Amino acid sequence: MSDRFVVIGGDAAGMSAASKAKREDPNLDVIVFEKGEWVSYAACGMPYYVKGDIAELEDLVAMTVEQFREDRDIDLRTGHEVLKIDPEAQTVTVEGDGDRFEHGYDHLLVGTGASAIVPPFEGTDLEGVFTIHDMDEAAAIESYVSGQSPERATIVGGGYVGIEMAEALAARGM
Repeated sequence: MSDRFVVIGGDAAGMSAASKAKREDPNLDVIVFEKGEWVSYAACGMPYYVKGDIAELEDLVAMTVEQFREDRDIDLRTGHEVLKIDPEAQTVTVEGDGDRFEHGYDHLLVGTGASAIVPPFEGTDLEGVFTIHDMDEAAAIESYVSGQSPERATIVGGGYVGIEMAEALAARGM
């Protein structure tokens, strides 16, 4: 039986690691658990989708789920969230497809990325308040801006995505 390499997270880091591991050892059993539906996308391009420079979210995807499965022989499971890691038993507890199960590993990589920091003050749960960390959040922002035509926006955070979102929203008339 070949070694099992489990990757938690299907964004850039996780998919790059899974692809490299498979290239280094084609017999390696590589499985990726991604809780969302999007993988291998350009997060830095999300503000440009909101701005309107990129027509479809799919244009931000470097490789599709099917390409990873078929071309790279990686067992990529979207909609599967890892709930627990048991390092002694070398298992992960996974929930997906309406089922909960354990999956063993010989090697494990956690490539889930960072989370947006929600400021600790009132109002962060109001309509029109967003974080941007993944493609679904970018779609929600674009939908809100298109549907509500807000006149003003406030960006909390001055990282590269925050600055790019400020540019994108200014280009949309805010």
